[in-house]
Amino acid sequence: MGEAEAEKKSRFPLVARLLVAIVLGALVGTVLGARAAVLGEVGILVIKLLKALATPLVFLAIVDSFCRAKIPAKKGAILIAICVLNAAVAGLLSIGLSAAISPGTRTDVEAFEKAMTSNVAAKPAAAATSAATSTAPKMDPVAALTELVPDSIARPFVENQVLTIVLFAVMCGIALRKMRNAGKGGAIFRLVEETFALTATLLHGIVAVVPVAVFCVVAKVVGTTGFSIFLSLGALVGTVTLGLLIHVLGWYTLLVTVVARRSPIAFFRAASQALMTAFGTGSSMATLPVTLRTLEKDLKVGHDSARLAACVGTNFNNDGIMLYEVVAALFIAQINGIALDGGDKAKLAVTSAIAAAGIAGVPEAGLITLSLVLSSVGLPLASLPVLLTVDWLLGRFRAMTNVSSDLLVATLLDALGGKTTEPAEVEADAPPASSISS
Repeated sequence: MGEAEAEKKSRFPLVARLLVAIVLGALVGTVLGARAAVLGEVGILVIKLLKALATPLVFLAIVDSFCRAKIPAKKGAILIAICVLNAAVAGLLSIGLSAAISPGTRTDVEAFEKAMTSNVAAKPAAAATSAATSTAPKMDPVAALTELVPDSIARPFVENQVLTIVLFAVMCGIALRKMRNAGKGGAIFRLVEETFALTATLLHGIVAVVPVAVFCVVAKVVGTTGFSIFLSLGALVGTVTLGLLIHVLGWYTLLVTVVARRSPIAFFRAASQALMTAFGTGSSMATLPVTLRTLEKDLKVGHDSARLAACVGTNFNNDGIMLYEVVAALFIAQINGIALDGGDKAKLAVTSAIAAAGIAGVPEAGLITLSLVLSSVGLPLASLPVLLTVDWLLGRFRAMTNVSSDLLVATLLDALGGKTTEPAEVEADAPPASSISS
């Protein structure tokens, strides 16, 4: 929470710096024209740094989460089932809205591609895919399993294979938890904890220079393609916002009414303070005290369900990040004229859901893991810096959605699992496992 508090106290917060960067970038791009193209390399460098740190961050975050929390079997099963169902709905919704609205088709593909790949040696393999050559969804379970199991431990980290890294992290987390229960592995856990903190600190530093990257990217895109890119970005913001609204006000309302048997009006009225806090801070971790107070005092959720959903289960309650990342990845594909088949879209959804799991205490978590999501299907990272211009706004909407998910999951746990006298065990000295900026 320290980063969130520091951001609040800053006289010139990140959001203000980003807005200034966008305006100045547009002005410089207009003045310099095509000569501003060289500035775009700064944005690409920032994305490369984020991608390099995102892979170890995901691994360490999941191992750290497994070591810290012991989840009761019954409620743990219910928790996972709810999170998987919510993620599936968010994935289907994001794919459907992206196909219906096509936010990335409002910019000239050839001009944008030329601007963003002018200094890139070769186009990724996925970029060669076209609507004419698109094939049926690739759903071969044997091939998928073969791809999931690596030849060496190092390869998934070198090639940023998210699904394999998550599988390895879960195995390591379970093994380390067993060692700790037997009174062993304390030194290994401390190493994981400190390395995780180091990685998060490095990412905080990179995020601090994001406004510089935004200035350079906006200058390059405006200078080489004009202002048409903002039409596509506006459509992207509209698509993501619409998807989040449908997911929260539609799907969550249905679950609150049918499963929890509560009034959705009363539920969202009680949730209003937590949601406004999430929007104001752009952070689900900074909102955590308000979330817990809302659950236990306003929604009358049992202590155990509240703690399990908000402090432990929030690692999996990342519907906002998942929906955004799938729409953003499909936006990148559309704006580059790349057609993805059904198998690729399914892989995007699964990868985005898994990559977001366990990201704790890291600002702009959705943007960080998005680089891994794009890499999973070979989409060009060179286009990713364009999203920096709107991610600051969408991050606040994602945080509101993730807090809504925490409130919903806790309420459903209470309804399905019942109240128990013993709360879920969380290490006393451990910070809450929550996404700080979603």
